[in-house]
Amino acid sequence: MKKPRLFYLDLIRAVALISILIIHFNASVTGYFTLPHQLFTSTLPFGIYLGDFGSTLFFIVSGASLCYTAPEHFETVSFYKKRFRAVYPMFWLAWVICFSIRFVARPGYYAGARTITLILTVLGLDNFAVAAGWVGQDFACVGEWFLGSILFLYLLFPILLYGYRKHPWLTFAVTCAVGSSIHLAGWDARLVAIHLPEFFFGMLVVGLSHRRQILLAAAAAVLLALQTLLGAWDTKIVCALFGAVVFVVLVIAADAIAFGPVKRLCALLGKYSYAVFLVHHVIILRLVEGFDLGALSRRDTALLFGAYLVFTALASATLYWLDGKVRHGFSSLLHG
Repeated sequence: MKKPRLFYLDLIRAVALISILIIHFNASVTGYFTLPHQLFTSTLPFGIYLGDFGSTLFFIVSGASLCYTAPEHFETVSFYKKRFRAVYPMFWLAWVICFSIRFVARPGYYAGARTITLILTVLGLDNFAVAAGWVGQDFACVGEWFLGSILFLYLLFPILLYGYRKHPWLTFAVTCAVGSSIHLAGWDARLVAIHLPEFFFGMLVVGLSHRRQILLAAAAAVLLALQTLLGAWDTKIVCALFGAVVFVVLVIAADAIAFGPVKRLCALLGKYSYAVFLVHHVIILRLVEGFDLGALSRRDTALLFGAYLVFTALASATLYWLDGKVRHGFSSLLHG
């Protein structure tokens, strides 16, 4: 039996998406933060980078969504097949289109990329590989580094789900200890491990009552307060705590704003979020090429942001539609 849709998951997914859209716009129009901000800030309370905050919410809501929809009789192979179909076909389609355009429009752009790194692109690990320092240049052109991170967490999900169903609090403690230890040691280039407790936090919260959710958020808030007093914690850990508090606040607040237009808007953003995630960065990088960023006024920055949203929406809707057509055509080719 299909479970009812949870509005707060759509709401949080929308907040995460907006955060990512804004931070990549900011990065592009400020020459990667070398120029003054015109419209939006890039730093939240506690010195948290907006991009880290958006990523944290994304990882938390991913864990919550997968745990909520996981069937009682969970089958690992079926789960991996479903994740494969959800991630790779649209990624490959977007990559083929964007790579073809960039390769022709900018001859020599990929001259420094090693051919062997095409394997990383096929696996969806290209941006992750560059961020981790595995390669200096890759054939990456769509998506973001955290696609690679979420793929690693998908691999671990069957084990995490087993732990959640057998010993949830013990498993949460283990993920916090292991994730923070590996992160602080830097063994994962600080790209994956810290998101393990975030991911499991989402799994944990989705099954709790509001009262227990609030208690859990209060514990994270106390740790944040201690960080303010001590001022010596890792910024990614601080972001994870802040994200956990905001996540629960949005869960509770969702009941107050769960009316027609808001629910439909958040559901719409959730529906197209993966397509937006794949194309938005390509679009803003292309849009800023013709501007003198140092002379860009606040008014023109606002107009550019509006154009960015329009083109991203059009490209995402087109990609979503085209992905459906390609899947249907491929299925017809195989099965008649």
